[in-house]
Amino acid sequence: MNSTTFVHEWVNAYNNQDFDGFGAMCTDDVTYDCGPFGHAFTGRDALVRHIREYAAAVPDRKLTPKRVIADGDAIAVEYDFAGTSSGAVPGLPPAGQPISISFCTILQLRDGRITSQVDYLGGQ
Repeated sequence: MNSTTFVHEWVNAYNNQDFDGFGAMCTDDVTYDCGPFGHAFTGRDALVRHIREYAAAVPDRKLTPKRVIADGDAIAVEYDFAGTSSGAVPGLPPAGQPISISFCTILQLRDGRITSQVDYLGGQ
């Protein structure tokens, strides 16, 4: 599978709240790091739990990819995240307020599945 197709499936699983599908794209020992929000953990279950928490925090959230760059088993994805806060997660805007953040995510693959995901917040 090429990197653009992989990213398309990753985005669709996220946007469609297909938690099982999202988890199936990851290795059992996947690592996740998002320094700006203080998130770092290991394991598919922990990553899927995090994705579920943010689905509750921003139920209408959508990722919109802008650019995909691949180098071997590494894929960089630049995208916009947008939705409306439910007010369920501290640090996010109050309920009903819009959220819009640009991200760059580096996905490291092993045997066609994500073994590492690192999220960086974008600039203006």
